[in-house]
Amino acid sequence: MIVTQVQRFIYSLIILIFATIFLLVVLNIYSIEILIVLLIIEFLIVVELTEPFHFKAAWRRNIIFVIIFCTIVFLLVVYQKVIQILQ
Repeated sequence: MIVTQVQRFIYSLIILIFATIFLLVVLNIYSIEILIVLLIIEFLIVVELTEPFHFKAAWRRNIIFVIIFCTIVFLLVVYQKVIQILQ
């Protein structure tokens, strides 16, 4: 069976997501903010590590919108934490 780039990307992301959830449960950390931030960081790492050097696949051109959305969510989480600290 030949594994395509999209499948490798999805498999890597799913493995990291399950590993993160498992690790957070083992450590008894049940914070949604920490989970969201870790998932965004994992997503960005998988995007960078699975990108080929010599060409740009068509499906990877649209991933910039997901990255922008993840950045906005990350900034909202950080903003919420800063507001909590300042109050």
